[in-house]
Amino acid sequence: MVAEVMNKMGDEKRTPIERSPSKWQKFARKRWVFPAMYLGLAAIVLTTVLWMQGGDDQAQDLTEMNSDRSAYDDNEKAIPVSNANEVFSVPADGDVYVTKQFYDTEASAEEQEAALVFYNNTYYQNSGLDYALKNGESFDVVAAMSGKVVKATEDALLGNVVHIEHEDGVTTVYESLGELSVSEGDAVKQGEKLGTAGENKFNADAGTHLHFEVRKEGQPVNPLDVLNQPLSSVKAKEQASDEEVQAEQDAEQKTNVDQGTDGQEVDQDTEDQETVDPAEELETVDPAGDQEPVDQQETE
Repeated sequence: MVAEVMNKMGDEKRTPIERSPSKWQKFARKRWVFPAMYLGLAAIVLTTVLWMQGGDDQAQDLTEMNSDRSAYDDNEKAIPVSNANEVFSVPADGDVYVTKQFYDTEASAEEQEAALVFYNNTYYQNSGLDYALKNGESFDVVAAMSGKVVKATEDALLGNVVHIEHEDGVTTVYESLGELSVSEGDAVKQGEKLGTAGENKFNADAGTHLHFEVRKEGQPVNPLDVLNQPLSSVKAKEQASDEEVQAEQDAEQKTNVDQGTDGQEVDQDTEDQETVDPAEELETVDPAGDQEPVDQQETE
C-alpha cells in the first residue's frame, strides 16, 4: 500500500516536467539548431584566425616600413651635411703649429720662397697648410667640418690620404696620415678622428706632419682665409659677382686709357721741345772755327 502511494507521488512529480519542457529543450530539438551553432562557431574561429593573420601582416608591414625608413635615414646620413652653425676648425688635436704656409701669389718674395716644397730636384708651390707638433710626435687628425668621406686610401708619395666632401663644391683634404680611422662612404662629424699624423715622401723634410687643404671646385684655397669661418665664406672668397668683374675690367680699361693719354701728352711735349734744336744753338758757336786757326798755325 505504501509502495503504491510512493509510486503515485513520483508519477505526479514527473508528470508536470514531462508535460512542460523548457524553452531551451524545445529550441534544441529543432534540427537546424546544432548545425547553425557549428557554423556560427566555425565563423567565429575563422574570423579570429583571419584577424590574427591580418595583425601579423600589419606588424610585418610596419616592420618593413620601419626598416625602409631606417635604410633611408642611413642614406640620408651618407649625404654630406654641413651644419649652418659650423665654422672651419683646426684639423688636429693638440698644440699644433703651422710649419709651412699656403703659397700665396700676392705674398712677398720671402713668404713665397718659404711656401715652396722641394722634391725630386724641383720646387712646388704648397697648396695647403702643414701642421706639426714641436716635439715631432704624432697627433690625431680630425675633420675640420662635417661631411662625407669620398676618398680614404694609401698613396705611395703622399702617405695615407682622406678627402671629405662638403656642400657647395667644397672639399677638405688630409694628407701624410700614418693611420686611417675612416673608410670611403663614411659620414663624419666635425672633430671626428680621421687618423693620425705621419710622414710622406713628397715632403720628407717636414717629418711627422699633417698636410691640410681646402678646395673649391678643385681649386686650392688658403685655409687661413676660411679658418673660423662658415662654409659660405669659401664661395664668397672664390667667386666674384659679374658686377665686380665688370667693374674691375672697366677700372683697368680706364687706367689704360689715362696712361695712353698721358703718354701722348708727353710725346707732344717732346715734339714741342724738339722744335728748339739745341744743335742749331751749338752751331752759332762753331768750335771748328776756333780750331781752324790752330790747324793753320800747325800747318805753317
